[in-house]
Amino acid sequence: MKNIELLIKPTSYDCNLNCSYCFYKPVKELYPKEKPRMDLLTLEILISKALKYSSGGSAVFSWQGGEPLLSGLEFFKKIIELQKKYGRAGQKVGNSVQTNGLLLDEKWLQLFKEYKNFLGVSIDGDREMQECFRKGSFNGAMRAVKMLKESGVEFNILTVINSNNVKKPQELYDFYIGNDLRYVQLIPCAEVEPGGQLSTPSVTPEEYGKFLCEFFDLWYKNGEPEISVRIFDNLLELAAGLSPGYCGFKDKCNHYLVVEANGDVYPCDFFVQKKWLLGNVKDCGFEELFEKAGMEFSLLKNTLSEKCLVCEWKFICKGGCPKYREVYSVTLPGKAGQSPYSTPDYFCEAYKLLYKYAYGRIKALAESMISKP
Repeated sequence: MKNIELLIKPTSYDCNLNCSYCFYKPVKELYPKEKPRMDLLTLEILISKALKYSSGGSAVFSWQGGEPLLSGLEFFKKIIELQKKYGRAGQKVGNSVQTNGLLLDEKWLQLFKEYKNFLGVSIDGDREMQECFRKGSFNGAMRAVKMLKESGVEFNILTVINSNNVKKPQELYDFYIGNDLRYVQLIPCAEVEPGGQLSTPSVTPEEYGKFLCEFFDLWYKNGEPEISVRIFDNLLELAAGLSPGYCGFKDKCNHYLVVEANGDVYPCDFFVQKKWLLGNVKDCGFEELFEKAGMEFSLLKNTLSEKCLVCEWKFICKGGCPKYREVYSVTLPGKAGQSPYSTPDYFCEAYKLLYKYAYGRIKALAESMISKP
């Protein structure tokens, strides 16, 4: 029995916002077509092959961008139609959508509610924090949150920790609690400019480590957290002996594939680059595509630096994310010219600070949860 998880970019890099820190903008150099869209033939081939590959198992389709809702309501209705057409008896099929929320209306919500789609909404905090790098989006995002709550569609919040809100853990936590936002992902910003310097919205390891420790105290609540925060939840899973959901804590990287608007397939959305192109869904089956990903890309995490090999926290991060190893290799003093995958994660010191500060309490909390009847 095989399962499949796909991250699909039906509009590629195209978006109705222009966020300062968007890591996906450079993809336009690979796909310069104006307003790229996945056509229905590519969509049908993608879904039919994915459901054939995972026959008897599960298939998770995560629709992202850019802004995936720019594909239009009819495109998403077609997704459901094709999944019904090609799905097998007993096969589990799920859909999630990551959106800025600006295009949500009652018709979208009706579709998402009927088919139990899960949504992620991108919000970086209160109006001042949101508008800093996501200009013109706060009212629309909060309107979307209100509509999602009223409709009963399940959702979480994705927050990019940037050079503005990294200094405001208390304000950010208060924003979540004050707006009853109970499920949160925190993603640190570390983007490299063409000249090799960090972008303005990026955060330093020191800033992010300090933020994580302060935010952990707010979250922990003497062992009774009020909200779900993905990085802390994943640490709880690890401490409980479970497999964490976050790919950065796994031994290998290729547990999902990325499908671009034209059907091109890559091993990760941080690595939508010419050298990592695996093939196209119109020409290849998923057995072949996963095999190609496993040949080279999935082994990147195995190349550990000397620092990582002797680290007491290696059992958690397994050397960190290859994307942030690249950032480390080009931005930190004295590291230029090294192999981009033989260095530690750029945020290594941030995570070590968190683990030293919080892992004891994480482990105790995990044990108390396991022991509860």
